[in-house]
Amino acid sequence: MYKLKIKIKGLKRINNLGDFIRAHKINLVLFGEYHGFINQIQIQKEIIKSVKPDFFLYEMLEEKKILNDKDAKKFLDNPNDKDFSVISTYGELKPIIKLARIFNLPVIGCDIKNMSCKDKNWMKKKFSLEKEKIITKKRELRQSKVINEYTSKGLVFALIGDYHTRRNSLVLSKLKEKRFILVRPSFKWTERFNHKKKFDNSEVSYIVKLIRNNVTE
Repeated sequence: MYKLKIKIKGLKRINNLGDFIRAHKINLVLFGEYHGFINQIQIQKEIIKSVKPDFFLYEMLEEKKILNDKDAKKFLDNPNDKDFSVISTYGELKPIIKLARIFNLPVIGCDIKNMSCKDKNWMKKKFSLEKEKIITKKRELRQSKVINEYTSKGLVFALIGDYHTRRNSLVLSKLKEKRFILVRPSFKWTERFNHKKKFDNSEVSYIVKLIRNNVTE
């Protein structure tokens, strides 16, 4: 079971998050995903159950949209090992699509096709710092644009890579929502990226914050 550190005054449990959001007219819950290194489905499910969002935005779905059961069935019928893009397979994305359909939520991709990578050798390539900054900027501008588009239409649960929820993220700086909920994993083990394939539950907790004008309350 995951651990929670809720840093919002007056909020003690995740299943009361929806009441808090509605009382304060908040339109965005931003969740930092860890792309398979840890199983985050349970906490995501509890947040969605409480919050009852109108839209589910998913970074890994890139530019694709799954708007109804017909779209979902077509997506889920693909073999698990079939490439969805040069980044991921259908099998890697299916758990999130299934989660969204439990709540009858449309799933909208909020990233660039193939995440600006040209082929499946992207993990073996070494990008210059300048090239990496260009790619990250392009992706984060796209993410913030899609998030802004859908928060103008209703309540959004947005699932993006934890890296893009960092304090100096371009995504956060470009959000039009000046009050939103940010949920991020916190690790006891300090080497966070690309050095460890699996984490025990005891090593991970989730921090839930209210952000105002990109400053934590």
